[in-house]
Amino acid sequence: MFEHLDDPSPPSPTSRTLGAVLARAARLRRQRVTSALAVVAASALVLGVGIGILMPRSAPRSAFSAFDSQSGVLAPGTPVPQSDLADVVFLDDLHGFALALHDQQTILAASTDAGDTWQVVNAHLPIGFPAQLEFADTAHGYLWGGAPSTSGTLSLWKTSDGGRTWTEAPLGPVVSDVSAIGPDVWAVVGACPITSATVAKSCAASIEVSLNSGNTWSTTQSEPPVLENNGLSISDQDLELARITPARAYLLAFTATGATGSSQPGRLVYSPDGGRTWVERSNPCPRYFDFGEQIAASGTDDLWMMCASQASAGSQAKALYRSNDGGQYWKLVAAANAPVLSGNLTLPAAGGLPVEGYVSPYSLGHENLAVLRPTTAWLFPDRSTVLETTDGGARWNPVAGLAEAGLDSGGNGNVVFVDPTHGWVCETGAGLWRTSDGVNWERLGP
Repeated sequence: MFEHLDDPSPPSPTSRTLGAVLARAARLRRQRVTSALAVVAASALVLGVGIGILMPRSAPRSAFSAFDSQSGVLAPGTPVPQSDLADVVFLDDLHGFALALHDQQTILAASTDAGDTWQVVNAHLPIGFPAQLEFADTAHGYLWGGAPSTSGTLSLWKTSDGGRTWTEAPLGPVVSDVSAIGPDVWAVVGACPITSATVAKSCAASIEVSLNSGNTWSTTQSEPPVLENNGLSISDQDLELARITPARAYLLAFTATGATGSSQPGRLVYSPDGGRTWVERSNPCPRYFDFGEQIAASGTDDLWMMCASQASAGSQAKALYRSNDGGQYWKLVAAANAPVLSGNLTLPAAGGLPVEGYVSPYSLGHENLAVLRPTTAWLFPDRSTVLETTDGGARWNPVAGLAEAGLDSGGNGNVVFVDPTHGWVCETGAGLWRTSDGVNWERLGP
């Protein structure tokens, strides 16, 4: 039934998504250069009127002149404008890391002042956008995703010096998701390389664990009872890991049925003991709303499941289910119905979820939904706007403060909070916004 749709497959990061991001970033760079030239011209006029013809004096340089004008590899320490950030993570209210785009390069940038300023850490990353990153502390970080290699592999790379150097972890062939809690690191690994074949297959998945920040790895005592689909998708997102503590974790596996023709239902499993045992939990996403799934949590028992349909023309039917008992029972709390995209199925809920915008598997990474507590969460669907709920997901409203601070709808990016008051929204190729009280927002930098 989906053959008529004009957007039946995920957007290609190397053409449409990446091209749009680079074009937007280039426009902003041109604006910075134009503004800098205007300042220089005005300064020259003032000097000419005030002191006449004197020896030439140095014109003020833009803080980002090296980033904007240099076409080669950027040196460590080069200032990075917030408008070129593509994905951000923060460790606390001051320290953050980000992927940034410079021409066709993906670079690692870091901030030590809550995002006010950023500097190049490494311009020779082993993989590029749309890679995903996570840092456990200011030294230890992990990088995965991006475009598959020619052999269909997706490797995991690790750093122990804040991103200055990276080494490949002995895992594979496909690393789908990573979670680090201090030196305790879990990686979800698929057994089959990614393929572009018309008919994909389901392969076993395992959890690899490192207790020493990625130096050595071992497989959990038992494999989770889930399968991975090895069809081509953005960063291989049909496996998602949600860790609550070093021992307690959920693993979500789903297949984008419209993309592969498979009818394998999504599965959610839970381990209470560091992967020694796995318990099946129910998956609430109904048929036609199971093309995309994303899980988030504020604790072991408080789970949020976002379900989504096939997408078309910037729209996607969505449904939010909540569980307060660790996934044994789910309740539908909000929905955005689009019957033409969901087999004419209409769910009996409202709540303000937008039909506009995409969540998994179209979005990059698992960073659309940030849950802070059982009542409070933030949602940033690609090609939509940022929304928040303060009543457990029953009602969603656009964040007025972000619009007032200059965040335009229709972009893509991620939302991250380190506590209930300190959060950031990165709109890829457009800018970075910050709140320090969970209510008021400001735009950082140019």
